[in-house]
Amino acid sequence: MTYNTYYNNVKKILIFILILNLIVAFSKVFYGYYTNVSSMIADGIHSLGDSVSNIIGILAIYISSKPPDDTHPYGHEKFETLASIFISLLLFSMSFKIITSSYNKLLNPTLPTINIYNFIIMILTLIINFFVSTYEFHKGKELQSEILISDSIHTKSDIYVSISVLISLFTIKMGFIILDIIISFVISILIIKASFEILIPAIKVLSDGAMIDAKCIHDFVMKIDKVLYCNNIRTHGKENRIRVDLTIGVDKYLTLENTHILSHYIEDMVILEFNGVKEVIIHVEPCDNN
Repeated sequence: MTYNTYYNNVKKILIFILILNLIVAFSKVFYGYYTNVSSMIADGIHSLGDSVSNIIGILAIYISSKPPDDTHPYGHEKFETLASIFISLLLFSMSFKIITSSYNKLLNPTLPTINIYNFIIMILTLIINFFVSTYEFHKGKELQSEILISDSIHTKSDIYVSISVLISLFTIKMGFIILDIIISFVISILIIKASFEILIPAIKVLSDGAMIDAKCIHDFVMKIDKVLYCNNIRTHGKENRIRVDLTIGVDKYLTLENTHILSHYIEDMVILEFNGVKEVIIHVEPCDNN
């Protein structure tokens, strides 16, 4: 799959999901304010964050799709990772806003107005969230897209949040108003959890964390004929764009042409064997074959 095909596919998915998330978010926020239900408003703000993250993702995909140039010789792929971190920080910000709002309502409680439409809106948006999360995660794995996987984790937290809001609506109907505020606090904790699930893998990419166990690469390369040793194995990048550096030892009497052919063969074999590997750089050292 070419760069342009990959990014165009991801962009179309994000635009489709953005429309669904906007419908979900405004439905919850509008009716949550109308009926004064804190947990429903908090859930709506969370869903609005999904929409914002979709927009960020679309912008990141546009930048990431640009080819390598003089200032970015390795390409612009890490802008997608930066977008994932921004989404994570956005989640942290939203959780703080929900906690603050819930605390204020705890000090100044007001009686929510619950009717059948609260339940209808929450159930319908729950179904949409489940579809969006499942669809986006599946497409993210299929395309090996960091931004889609991160965004699907974000959306997945909406499912648990919506379920907790439904519980909140039932408890308010039974007269336990305080549970609405408590569940808003719980929602904020779930949002924080989701943000960490996005942040940690993104930090690994930006800090050039190892993507493949060096021993696995070593054992595979050593099976190739004419390779006498393999060391200094390093991997970095992201799940769908892994770069591998390694050193091999070959017979010092092997001709330059045969060494060149062997290097290219190893590159091709490593790319075929390990999913996500797109580039292999090999340093060749001469040694005694004894």
